[in-house]
Amino acid sequence: MNFENFLTNIEPDYKNRFLNDIWNFTDEDIEHTHDFIQLLFPLNEQSESVFHGYCLNTKSSIINIKSNDLAKSNIVTSSKWFLSFLERNTHWRRKHDHNYLRITRIIKSLRLLVSDEEANKFYESFIELIDESLRSKINLTTLSYWENA
Repeated sequence: MNFENFLTNIEPDYKNRFLNDIWNFTDEDIEHTHDFIQLLFPLNEQSESVFHGYCLNTKSSIINIKSNDLAKSNIVTSSKWFLSFLERNTHWRRKHDHNYLRITRIIKSLRLLVSDEEANKFYESFIELIDESLRSKINLTTLSYWENA
């Protein structure tokens, strides 16, 4: 799979979904589909949660995305899209939730492919969704992952 072509909506992913198709997921689709987050927010390491095998495995793939303004813009759009999903829903606001791993991935991908500024913006916007009651429930390791991603 060519991540740059997927992120610019030129080619579909390995399941024949274009970027716009994923952006049109319902909240239920977002919550229960587990293979898209690695595609919207690719990293240079394999996912430990989903085993489709796709990651940014060459330096050139990272450089190509970092050099493509549309790809970077679409990664930022995807981060805002996912943040709006979190804003609309409360089911994830508990001690442990698989969305916490997704959040770490988004921050790391933004930092790797777009900029520290965009990664920090996403982190700060997400942290605003967490009140003190929830913050006290989330384990310190998770909070540390987000801070250091």
